[in-house]
Amino acid sequence: MKKNGMKRILGSVFVLFLLEVMLFFFISNKYIFIAGLLILNIVLINRIVYLIKKIEISNTEKIREASTIAEKSLDYAFNEVSVGIINYDPDTKEAKWLNPFAEAIFHKDGQTLISPELIQTYVTLAEKDKDIFKVGDHVYRFNVDTKQNTITFKDITEESNLYHEKLEMQTAIGIVSVDNYDDITDSMDEKEISYLNSFITTMVSDWMDEYQVFYKRLNAERYFFIAQLEDVKKMMDSKFQILDKIRKESSTREIAITLSMGISYGGETLSQTGNTAQTNLDTALVRGGDQVVVKEAKDNAKPIFYGGRTASVAKRTRVRSRAMSTAIQGIFSESSDVYIMGHRFPDMDAIGSAFGMARLAKFHSKEAWVVLEKNESIPDVERVMSELEKYPELAKQIITPKEAMKKKTDSSLLIMVDYHKPSLSISQELYEQFDKVVIVDHHRRGDEFPVKPLLSYIESSASSASELVTELIEYQSNAQKQLDKLEATLLLAGIVVDTKSFSVRTTARTFDVASYLRTCGADSSLVQYLLSSDLTSYLEMNSLIAQSEYVTPDTVIVTGSEEKEYDSVTAAKTADTLLSMVGINAAFVITKRIDKQIGISARSNGSINVQLIMENLGGGGHFTNAAVQLSNVTVAEVKEQLLKVIHQNIDVMYDSDSLG
Repeated sequence: MKKNGMKRILGSVFVLFLLEVMLFFFISNKYIFIAGLLILNIVLINRIVYLIKKIEISNTEKIREASTIAEKSLDYAFNEVSVGIINYDPDTKEAKWLNPFAEAIFHKDGQTLISPELIQTYVTLAEKDKDIFKVGDHVYRFNVDTKQNTITFKDITEESNLYHEKLEMQTAIGIVSVDNYDDITDSMDEKEISYLNSFITTMVSDWMDEYQVFYKRLNAERYFFIAQLEDVKKMMDSKFQILDKIRKESSTREIAITLSMGISYGGETLSQTGNTAQTNLDTALVRGGDQVVVKEAKDNAKPIFYGGRTASVAKRTRVRSRAMSTAIQGIFSESSDVYIMGHRFPDMDAIGSAFGMARLAKFHSKEAWVVLEKNESIPDVERVMSELEKYPELAKQIITPKEAMKKKTDSSLLIMVDYHKPSLSISQELYEQFDKVVIVDHHRRGDEFPVKPLLSYIESSASSASELVTELIEYQSNAQKQLDKLEATLLLAGIVVDTKSFSVRTTARTFDVASYLRTCGADSSLVQYLLSSDLTSYLEMNSLIAQSEYVTPDTVIVTGSEEKEYDSVTAAKTADTLLSMVGINAAFVITKRIDKQIGISARSNGSINVQLIMENLGGGGHFTNAAVQLSNVTVAEVKEQLLKVIHQNIDVMYDSDSLG
């Protein structure tokens, strides 16, 4: 408009200029010429003034119109668009103003849901790069502008629902294995085997049909299925009831059939998902079977365990043990020297199996070292150290983690005995220095595990790591290669500790290796001395037992003092002593440890799965013997956590079939 107005002014000036030129040429009377010129200039000035005023009026209208549009747009943005806006006080975090969209969300039934605490939560989340919150059924993405003290958020419910629908449709792969199938069918005739196969197939097929998954029977003891993640979640919600169902049905037919499964999803390729499913199945079997392991096919994903209500059934065979012995022999031949390390505050099983593996390395002319931290010992081990002074050859094998780090080479081998979680190592720093790692353990495998061990010999059906090591030695010993008398005694002591003098987790294989150790000169009276309690420990146990309280009709919890520190043996012996009393089927002893952590030593007589309870708190172990260590908490706080987990798993603890 302004441009057009200027054109009109210039046009008027030009026309009047032409008229003035014409007056100059056609009017000779100078008075008439001057009068005409004056009139034309007056007309020109009036015309210019008129046009300028018109331009100003037009511009004012435009500005007013633009202002009106801007006000309407701003009002629409604040009040109509689906974007919430909250302005808050930077000091008190009080909400100063909310736009109507935010009002509708945070003002319900006359109540204000927004509070300084909630605003502070959003600010804190934003600092942690979190930008999602949920109110009711709606999901919102938010942004915090701390300079303007403003929170803006947008409803992304539809987008979120589409994303979750996509997740639910992810492909999941599962592998089902029948536990102990070969052992069960060994004594059956063809007719009985056919009946058993039909029974298993019917049970598994009916269960898979219930979730409408695609499945195939690979052989008599292995099934494979493909499902969507939403189907797997339904299975998880039902806690894989097929495990209980097939166990109960098979027990009525006097056969001990259980299932194990490995399930995975979310891999970048189906191959990755399938491989993770197989690894999950292996984990379920190593943990004793009768359970399901579900884990996303991601490196940092945590496995979820279901089942495991029966104690581990012996699954290892002498063929497998001999194969492991041969495999370890091959690994020794490719190693320059060997370092053996147990868990922190090692018990007799860790010590015995460590010296046993050192002897096995010597069978193959390899220098072997037992890694121990001098300031992390329990009374039993202190007595062992005193006894070792009589055996200089064995005593010189003991080195500290710092000494080991100086000695090791790129081809050195680390053997982890009586544990498999790197975080439990006597020295995790030393563990991380080794590329070659072998594991010999009898605890059920947890989610924390070395990345790529050369060999993993984990048998949860074994009584102890000492039992496994003794079998390996037995297969490689001869007239020239024999256990030392003290080494045999330490291995026997390890077995005695973990079996509570052959009263729990004891199989025929356990007695076989104990017999072999006796032929090697194991001294049972020395074992009794090494495992004996001094008066101080005995009084500490009695003091702890006096603090016992029932949390269920047959389960007791003991809590030690917040100030007093106890060694792990005292806590374990307290739990064992409680378990020997009539009417107590499970005992949990909570104490402050020497390393300042809070530990729980859990024991049961087989009617309660204490391993599941401890796993819920981040620990692990066996069906009847488990533990956990927790940091940055008090004894009272750990007690509350334990009580919560016990009550959450009360159905598992008191399942009538939990004895298997």
